[in-house]
Amino acid sequence: MMKNQLTVTIFVLFSTLLTSLQVSSTELLSGAELINNNCARCHNSRPIQEFSKSEWKVIMPHMREKAHLKGAEVQAILEFMEIATTPAQAMNVKEVVNIAADPKEVLTRYGCQGCHQVQGAGGTLGPSLDNVISEKGRAFFLRKVKEPQFNNASSAMPQMPITDEELEALAEFLSSK
Repeated sequence: MMKNQLTVTIFVLFSTLLTSLQVSSTELLSGAELINNNCARCHNSRPIQEFSKSEWKVIMPHMREKAHLKGAEVQAILEFMEIATTPAQAMNVKEVVNIAADPKEVLTRYGCQGCHQVQGAGGTLGPSLDNVISEKGRAFFLRKVKEPQFNNASSAMPQMPITDEELEALAEFLSSK
């Protein structure tokens, strides 16, 4: 009798745990977060540019199987890699419109918090951005975002197609921390 109760209790706890995992796993993470949470567990950090887009498309099905990733997660990673490997394009602007970039939207668009923490939220693959400007200086931050490998050739940080306006808004936001 006691053994049956214990078995039922364990089954109920296990079922509850699985249900809670299924509910939380329905929320798709960004590609950067997926890289931080899955790829970085087994692999040393490497620049995304180490492989071409077509090579990543061959690599990812293998990684999907090994890391037990869902198809949507693989797609999110490939979309992040597409953004991270696309050079910034100069925009033709006919009329000057001075609209300030929203730094929180910039953090989201480029998946910064997939690897870095800001205000205690985000990944741990890269350093926290909260004190980066006060500790390393604005010039270092601006150059690091534009040329991620300038001070560390093996840095895994991808070169993002961030505009000067977005970068300035982000630097201003992080300076106020």
